[in-house]
Amino acid sequence: MRKVNLAIVLLLSSLIFPLAAQGKIIVGLSSVNLAFLPVYVAQEKGFFKEEGLEVLLVMFNAGATNLQALIGGDVQIMGSAFVETIGGRAAGVDIKNFWGICNLMPFQLYSQPNFKSMKEAKGKRFAISRFGSLTDYLTRATLHHFGINPKEVTILQIGSTPARFAALSAGGVDATVVWFPVTEIAKSQGYIQLFDLKEIFPEWPYETFAARESWLAKERPQAIKFLRAYQKSVKHTLENQEDALKAIRKYVKMDPAYGPAGYTQYRDSFPLDGKIAEKAIPVVIEQEFETGRIKKKISVDDLIDRSYMKLLGGK
Repeated sequence: MRKVNLAIVLLLSSLIFPLAAQGKIIVGLSSVNLAFLPVYVAQEKGFFKEEGLEVLLVMFNAGATNLQALIGGDVQIMGSAFVETIGGRAAGVDIKNFWGICNLMPFQLYSQPNFKSMKEAKGKRFAISRFGSLTDYLTRATLHHFGINPKEVTILQIGSTPARFAALSAGGVDATVVWFPVTEIAKSQGYIQLFDLKEIFPEWPYETFAARESWLAKERPQAIKFLRAYQKSVKHTLENQEDALKAIRKYVKMDPAYGPAGYTQYRDSFPLDGKIAEKAIPVVIEQEFETGRIKKKISVDDLIDRSYMKLLGGK
């Protein structure tokens, strides 16, 4: 059903914004969350249009489906968790991360009130969005951190953060990783914070823009225009809290009471120079290879095109 719905969206968008025409870019976002705040602001303030671009945002409920859309040519730019590009690159897809969106580790693991310690994790049910997604990786990384083999628990594909929290609330799962504002909601409702992922990854390349190398080579002028508009939006987001809060209300649709706290939590994570926090990447690659989730070792250089950061980062 999701594939059909996406096909309909893209068919309708092609009637309005024909992809053959110059300046039309479809951007897939792997979730609806605060990490993409400058993207929303850019759309609202018309910064993409100022660069002569028509940008259509398509929302997904997991990075794995966004990646498949990128591979299939349904989207040209993917806004997603860096981790989700590792599997694609290792599998031979010519994907490159070319700009940092958000450098932050926002995830915390919350559990049922009677599940008070990771020492009790064996046999428990953990909710993720999809296999191969960021939530899948972070759940497995947490288990390994506590010396638990992921085969000793049940990992269930549930969907987006709201869907996973709903499953937790209904008693359908025992624990799941969530982000703001669900972290605040979970805390207020008596769920247990089992673990803060910042303890493993204090520096984290949360979200990036990625694209296929073939597209970046062919459409470099378009990519530069896109990033100029986005960079302008980052600056505007940092300097104009009220516009940022309006975008949060429209796109993220969280309780307005949480908006200011969310803005404060994420504000300093948006790099104006596009820098990607690379420190954790070799660790992630090594772990993914050791567990057999990728069959080929790749390097950080295989994953990142720094030419756009060098061109625009100092401006």
